Amino acid sequence: MAAMRGTRLLQHCKVVCQKSQKHCDASKANYSVFLALRRTIPHAHKQKTSSSAFLATPHFLAPNFTASFQTSCQRHKKDYYEVLGVARNADQASIKKAYYKLAKKYHPDVNNKDPNAAKKFQEVSEAYEVLSDSTKKQEYDTFGMGGAQSQTGGFRAQQGFTGFENFQSQMDPEELFRRIFGNAGGFGGFGFSNQGQDYEESMHGFAPASEVLLDLTFQEAARGVNKEIALNVKDNCPKCKGSCAEPGSSPSKCTQCNGTGMETISTGPFVMRTTCRKCQGRRQVISHPCSECNGKGKVIARKRVIVPVPAGVEDGQTVRMPVGSQEVFITFKVAKSRIFRREGADVHSDVTISLAQAILGGTIKVPGIYDDILLSIPAGTSSHHRIRLSGKGISRVNSYGHGDHYIHIKIKVPAKLSEDQKILIQAFAESDKGIEGTVDGMAQTKKGFQAMDDPSGKLNGIRQALENKPEEKIQETKKTTVTSEGGDESEDDMQNVGKT
Repeated sequence: MAAMRGTRLLQHCKVVCQKSQKHCDASKANYSVFLALRRTIPHAHKQKTSSSAFLATPHFLAPNFTASFQTSCQRHKKDYYEVLGVARNADQASIKKAYYKLAKKYHPDVNNKDPNAAKKFQEVSEAYEVLSDSTKKQEYDTFGMGGAQSQTGGFRAQQGFTGFENFQSQMDPEELFRRIFGNAGGFGGFGFSNQGQDYEESMHGFAPASEVLLDLTFQEAARGVNKEIALNVKDNCPKCKGSCAEPGSSPSKCTQCNGTGMETISTGPFVMRTTCRKCQGRRQVISHPCSECNGKGKVIARKRVIVPVPAGVEDGQTVRMPVGSQEVFITFKVAKSRIFRREGADVHSDVTISLAQAILGGTIKVPGIYDDILLSIPAGTSSHHRIRLSGKGISRVNSYGHGDHYIHIKIKVPAKLSEDQKILIQAFAESDKGIEGTVDGMAQTKKGFQAMDDPSGKLNGIRQALENKPEEKIQETKKTTVTSEGGDESEDDMQNVGKT
């Protein structure tokens, strides 16, 4: 009976082991344990071992076997330091340098023939994302790949830290590279082999910048500005100073071409002059090439250069600019303005004036492209009226002269009026003969509109002042000043008296 129970237990173990063998290489060792255990069953049966003694061994082995099966089937990741090929005490510069070399090596665009290139590229990006972050790197150095799972208790397990075994980057590998090296030419070299190039890659990128996106404000684009930017350019190697040789050594004269850079090749009756195959036409042979630039004398360096932005450039416009021995295409990205709207070389802006300025006219200061402008507002200006300032627009890049500045007038109507302002507006409404419709607070009479309420009597005083015409006042003044004892005399009589 004991042997039968042991056989059933071992059959169950065999099924588990055979299933696990398809998914995990480590289960092979467990399967070997099973075979060794099976060989002990007949021997135990022949000895007629008691059921309790026989079952003690399988009962003791089963928990250990199951635990071994669970841990052996975990997906193990490579050590991040091994992925990047750096020592555990490597600094950030070394980690970054190792990352960009491997990123180029396994980039799918370059390694499109390798089906595993994309996976390796993702592994390299994941390793750099962890090791380049000080907090993640400290956790990884302290707890390793398993994190709290590999610790027996501890505060990290209580905080929910599960390690980097299941860590997945939330950032696309391409986006990670772009954020590190920016748009200064870091990825510009991808897709091209470094063979035959006269420069070596560096931590700044794989190729000199060929296209750059330059951000400008609206005013900078309109007026023009000298903008300082950082670019990847070919520059002399800082280690060998452009000599291509390791410091302490020097190039030697090429013996194959005798220092001419050209060699003669005879093929039967034909003689051909071609570039020397030994020195590649450089006339010198470098026995100890510089380890920094690999004997090329130039590397990719990050330099700050001044870009003279011409006045009047538009959003999306591209210009070609020489930078050292190379040419760079610079595309301008112009931000929108809160004040101006652009249409070619012309600009448009709005200005708000008061009701009094619109009716009576006046002046107001408005911002211009280059300076503030004192704008003259004619009397009777209506809302949305447009005033054109000739030649006050933006400079034309591919032509001469400037565009125009169009100012759109907006009239601000007061939302609340004081008592005196309301009385004046009512007086104006009573004298306005062109009103169509109705006016609140006023009644329409034969003479026109008239205010229905005047508690202060100020409106009535304005009416009386307006009804007394200036000519009538002059005539009354003259009549009162010209008098005589016998009675009033006419103006003509007084003039005649004066003559006598």
